[in-house]
Parts: sequence; C-alpha cells; structure tokens
Amino acid sequence: MPQCTDFVDVNCAKNRLQEYCQRHYIPLPVYTLLEKAGADHSPMFQVEVEVNGMIYTGEWAPKKRDAEKLAALEAWISIHRPPSPIKTTHTCETNDPCVLLEKINLEEEQNIESMESKIVANKDVEPPFHTKRVPMRDGVELVVDYFLASPTSKYPAIIEITPYGRILERPNFRNEARYWISHGYAFVIADVRGTGDSEGEFQFFLNDGKDGYDLIEWIARQSWSNGRVGMRGGSYSGGNQWYTARERPPHLSCITPNTSPGGPMDGVPYHNGVFALLWSLNWIGSSLDIARSPAVNPHPNPMTWLNHRPLHTLDVYATGRELPLYRTFLGHPTLDDFWHLIDFTATDFEVITIPTLAFTGWFDSTLTGTVEHYQGARRFSSRKADHFLFIGPYSHGTAPDGGYDYMTNEPVPTVGDIEVPDDGLLPARDMTRQFYEWCLKDKPRPEWKPIRIFVTGSNKWMTLNIFPPENAYEKFIFLTSEGHANSISGDGRLQWTPPITSMTDHYLYDPTNPLMIDMTKKQYELPVDMNDLLDRNDILVYTSEILNSSLTVIGNVIFELTFSSTAQDTDLVIHMIDVMPDGRSIKLGSGFSSPLRLRYREGLDREVLMVPGSIYFVKIDLNEIGHTFMPLHRIRMTITSSFYPWHSVNPNTGGPIATDIQPSIVANQTIHHIPSQPSRIRMMVVENPVFDP
Repeated sequence: MPQCTDFVDVNCAKNRLQEYCQRHYIPLPVYTLLEKAGADHSPMFQVEVEVNGMIYTGEWAPKKRDAEKLAALEAWISIHRPPSPIKTTHTCETNDPCVLLEKINLEEEQNIESMESKIVANKDVEPPFHTKRVPMRDGVELVVDYFLASPTSKYPAIIEITPYGRILERPNFRNEARYWISHGYAFVIADVRGTGDSEGEFQFFLNDGKDGYDLIEWIARQSWSNGRVGMRGGSYSGGNQWYTARERPPHLSCITPNTSPGGPMDGVPYHNGVFALLWSLNWIGSSLDIARSPAVNPHPNPMTWLNHRPLHTLDVYATGRELPLYRTFLGHPTLDDFWHLIDFTATDFEVITIPTLAFTGWFDSTLTGTVEHYQGARRFSSRKADHFLFIGPYSHGTAPDGGYDYMTNEPVPTVGDIEVPDDGLLPARDMTRQFYEWCLKDKPRPEWKPIRIFVTGSNKWMTLNIFPPENAYEKFIFLTSEGHANSISGDGRLQWTPPITSMTDHYLYDPTNPLMIDMTKKQYELPVDMNDLLDRNDILVYTSEILNSSLTVIGNVIFELTFSSTAQDTDLVIHMIDVMPDGRSIKLGSGFSSPLRLRYREGLDREVLMVPGSIYFVKIDLNEIGHTFMPLHRIRMTITSSFYPWHSVNPNTGGPIATDIQPSIVANQTIHHIPSQPSRIRMMVVENPVFDP
C-alpha cells in the first residue's frame, strides 16, 4: 500500500490508518460518520477497533500533524493497560463533510460480519506470533516477531532483518512463517534499527553487522532455540547478512544472501560515479519504513526537477520534505572513508566460515553485488566449496523465489518483454529448505554444483564450477561508421574486424533535454524494447550484420571507448541490445544502464576533470550477462549521456554535483574510431556450449 503523506483527503488518511492497523496486526476499523463535526467543520468519525476480542471506540479524524497518534495505534497500545475509550481530537484541513462522505468507500460498505470474515482469513495466513523488544549492545531496542509451532520445544531458527517493515503486506519473507514452522523451524523477523518499530537511527548498512550479531545471539539464548540460526532475505535483507556474517556470531550457521547489493559505487547510490537519483528519492522517500515529516508542496514530476538547483535540496522540492539520508549520500560522491566502513574486502571474506546460498537474475539490479559476494566467498573464505549461486531469467523482485511471486507463489510468466519458460523457474523456497536442513539439522548436503545459470536466448540451464566458464574466451566486436551513427536510422556498425581508417561520430548532449524515461509506461530496468528511445540524434547506435549462427556470451561485457568532449566533465551511458528478427531492440544486462561519470575514469576514489578536446580511452563494465544471440538476430550497442530520472543529469560544468548551481553547458561528445586504438566491445564467448540435460 502506498504510504499516505497528505491528510487533506479522507481516503488518504484512511489508508494511513489501514497501514497502522496492518503494522500492529489488528483488524481494519469500521468507520461511521458522526453528525457532529470538528471545530473547523471537519468530519469526525466514530471508530471501532477490535483487539484481542475487545472493542475500542473513539472519535477520529485525519490531521497533518501528530500522524503517529492514530486510533488504531492507541488501541494496540491500550491492550497493555486497563481499557479506556480512545479519545483523539484530531482535526483536518478538508472540504465540506458532505462531499467527503462520498469518498468513503469500502469500510463504510462493509458490515461487522464481513470484517470478521476478513479476520478469520488473516488468521489462516498468519500463524500466532510473539513480539519482543530486544536490546542491542548500545541499549537501542529492536523489535522482533517470532513464530513457533510449540512454545515448549526447541528449534533451529531462521531470521530476516528488514528495513521495509515486518508486517505481512510489506516486501519481506513474513508470509513464509507458516511454511518454516511447519518444517520444524522457528521463524523470526525484525525491523532494522531506525525502521518500523525499532529504535535508533537508520544508517545505510552501517549498524547491521553488530545488530545482526546481537539478534542472533539473543535468539540462541531463548528457551525455544536449539542454538543454531540461519538468515533469510533478499535485497537489503540479503545484503545485511554479509555484514552480520563478517562479525562471526557464534550461533550463526549459514546465510542466504539473495539479490544482495554490491559496493556503494556499483549500482546504488552511485553507479560508476553517476548518482541514482530516482532510486534515492523513492527508496528513502517511500520504500523504507521510517518516520517522515508530512509532505509540503511536493513536485512529483521529474521534468520540473531539471530546473531545480542545487541537487542537494531536490529532496524538498520533489518530495515535499527533507530526506537526511539522501543528503548524506550526496555528501560522499567518491569512495571515501565513509563508504569504506561498509565496503567488503578480501579480509572480510576470509573470516566468513559458514555456507551461503544465493539466488539472483540476469535482470536483477543487484546481480553484480550478488555475484561479487559469491566470488569473494569462493576465493577467500576457508569453506570454498560450501557456497552456491543460482542465476535465472529473473528480476530483482522474483529472483529470491526462483521466478515466482513472493506473495502468491504463482510463476511470473514474463520479465520485461521476454517470456520466462516453465523450465526457467526454480523451487527456490524448497531448495532453501534443503540448504537449511543441511546447515541447521545435519541432514545430507545438497548435491548441487557451485553455480547454475539459465542462459537466455538459448533458454537452457548450464551447470558451472566457476564463472565465467573455464572454456570462455574473449572476443571483440568493433564500432565503426561513416560518421553519422546518430539514432537508429544512422550508419553506425558493429563489425568483427578493427576499422582500417579513422572516423569520428559526434552528438550534442544538452543537460536541459536529457533522454527521459517514463517508468509508469515501461520498466526500463528489465529486458524491454528500446526502439522508442533510439530515434534521437543525441544517441549513437551501432548494429551488427544478421548473425548466421548463435553466439553465446557468458561473463562480463566491457565497453572500451576512445572519447573526447568539449566539457570538463560529462557522462557516458551505454546499453547492449539483442535485435530480434521482428526489429525489436531488447535491452540486455542488469539494471537500467551502464554509465560512467568521466571525472571518475581514473578511479572512484578521486575526481579528475578532463581537458576539453583531449582524447581519453575509457572502460565501462556492463557487468555479467549469460545470453545467446540466436541466428537471424543482431547485436546492437547504444551510446548517449543521460538516462533520466534514474540517473541524475550531469550539467557538464565540472562543479560539485551536489551543490553546483552554475548554468549547465551543452557538450559536443565524440567517439573516435582509430585503427591503433579502436572503440570496441569485449565479450566472454563460449563456443559449443554444453547445457544441462
């Protein structure tokens, strides 16, 4: 449910009340419009809330301030003290009460019987649980819910620690509670420090290792615990497992770090120095389950953001509120000591002595982080053979469940514009249980090879001992043109031999007119048709001849470009594409694009501006793909300088990105095709690939 931020509208406030009911596990309230109104002629509601068989009633109305003091929350708290009526005197800025009455929909139409049937259905999904506040070593208390089949038995435990809220409807693994307790485990879910009901300040991964340690050791001390604990999660709650594991809690036996983010410069909040603008505003502004001030005059249209400077204060302009974490991210644009606190090194992997199992997908924005964590554990940990990685045709949302919807457990038939075949799915939950049975119950070790990948295009599984495969070799394809590679209608070509004459392609990058993507119409982080974006002159497009035979690429793809610009700093944004026989241009790779902010071309720990007009040789990593370009298909590559609003726009001034207020500069960008140092794509190719039976 989207979080309500505007209490002017009754529907919005009503949604907020529902959200609090869900968080505190109580039925939705029944509303009745009272004849009397507030002092400011705002509507007042008689609210009934049933908690543990007791009916609490009171007057309630939405209000911009004191939003936390809702009737549902007070009712929940009141079960811990003698019952008393809920008396709230919230007022609201609103329209005529009679008009607002027409906006009140489902709750007013439902009677007590239908509400009770909802509660019964909820109980069928949600087993009984216990809520505890667990003190950390610094006195901050984190809130956990734990589920047990019996309070008198001892179980191995599975814990997820999430910043997204531990309620059933939020993106977490709480809906698996019944599954795990039915198979002889305790299931625990906790709010990360500073999120949900946990105390403290949320800091991006910074406290998660020590807090994870303390939670696991708390579990081990409980009467219902047998002292063995495994971790469950995906995305942030996949990443924080690595931070917990490097702290080496004695009772942690294994982790399942699915879809785990990589380093802070590997995707979010930065990708090769380019700030992930839309992600930062959305993730901090709505995805995290953190307390926020009410929004005041937000401007949600990204087109209006282009005129706002500096970027540092865009949070207030765009969302209507200050987002401290957004500003913290912008305050650290290089790989400095701040980021080193959460950066993983070889030494960190050396101390991890427990097995790991991870699921990710070729179209998962955290693919690179998941693979890098796996590679680090395989290379540096003492238990090199006890790490497993599965990569399927999945997105970030479906990868932890092997291509299934985590809420419905139904297969998701498509990812972007491509179909997911039935044999592309994996029973990830049951495989995770098999892993836990080995780690936590001393059952037989799963008979898995270290890596299993689903090669898209061929649409077949391949089992590997290492990634890339031992038989992969590097193959080059070169960029060339007649000097007019602009747009999909240009003359840009990809060819298997280096160019024999020098040539250049140019385009103008205007920061006030960036390449704009509309996420409400298309999920551009997935393998979607890009043709609607390729008819602009500020995009260079290079396309191969039709392939006569298949080409299987497994491993990292590197773009090497000989480049110059009239600006001191600018961005390059790259896409690799499979052109279908019907002409569609299907984007490959994880995430939205492969960018580079040129001031970071010598390393992400330093900023070195360019000399306008000088020629530079730069490398941009598309990262991992596992894909077969089939016969009659073509390979395509595109080059531009923006992908807005996912990436922040580079104004080309060379000034500090966060605080720069100088007028933006139009840059003339040049790709050089030089025989002695050609622009090219480096691919890891597997000839005659051997797929699983």
